[in-house]
Amino acid sequence: MNEWALLVLTVAVPAAVGGMLFLWFAQLLLKKKGEELFSMMKWPLIILAVISVIGLFASFFHLGKPIHALNAVRGFGRSWMSNEIVVTGLFIAMACITAGLALVQKKINPTLMLITGIVGLADIFCMAELYRVTRVNGWDTLNTFLVFYGTAFTLGPVLGASLLIKTMEGGALRKIMKWAFAIGIFGVAIQLIGTAMFNGYIADTQLINTISASEKLEGYTSFIGIRWVIEAIGLAVIGYLALSSGKKKANYTLIYASLAVFLVAEGMSRYVFYVLGA
Repeated sequence: MNEWALLVLTVAVPAAVGGMLFLWFAQLLLKKKGEELFSMMKWPLIILAVISVIGLFASFFHLGKPIHALNAVRGFGRSWMSNEIVVTGLFIAMACITAGLALVQKKINPTLMLITGIVGLADIFCMAELYRVTRVNGWDTLNTFLVFYGTAFTLGPVLGASLLIKTMEGGALRKIMKWAFAIGIFGVAIQLIGTAMFNGYIADTQLINTISASEKLEGYTSFIGIRWVIEAIGLAVIGYLALSSGKKKANYTLIYASLAVFLVAEGMSRYVFYVLGA
């Protein structure tokens, strides 16, 4: 599997998209004043911008030379690769602008956060469509969209919550963790739906080298099973943190551990996804 750069890109950017949308939603829940919201959101916005830039740098390794991205942009509107490059660049630029303006103005801009998140959702669509229209028939399914959006709604909320916990305690902390858990369940659920749909016709799905998808993935059965176990563990930890009460301070170890668990699980998911095209 030689698509490590794409693996980083397609995990980092959806995670940043989900994290940005979660931060926007969190500021609605918290109902804090401008200065207080800025102190809570400053570092999370910066870190999300950095994560998105990491995804951008990873894409350069896949292209070979950054100049190739400029050549690809010329096909915008005609090529899904060009569309994906342009919209990814737009999301990353907006994430950096959102963080930069917050630092300069000493306040967050919820409208800009929401617009950035929406652009990110469009970017994920472009990513998924780029793979759906390829000759790899194992990718030509609804599951491709659910895999990518699943990362945004599974890893994104946990990432956003983990970036906020240093500034919260008590009721606000539990509220944030409960919503991270609820949205995480949604993210896992749509991935499970996609997996179930894919498994329904996996035996008949022929890859470009005439090997069926089921044959291609036969050696990865245990790997896939471990991935789902890891995802379930991460969800269980977030659920415990969301439902536990009586503690004012966050259990940082558990929260960061759950983030690491989800990151590993989503990385494994993307690895299997690229195995189909290897």
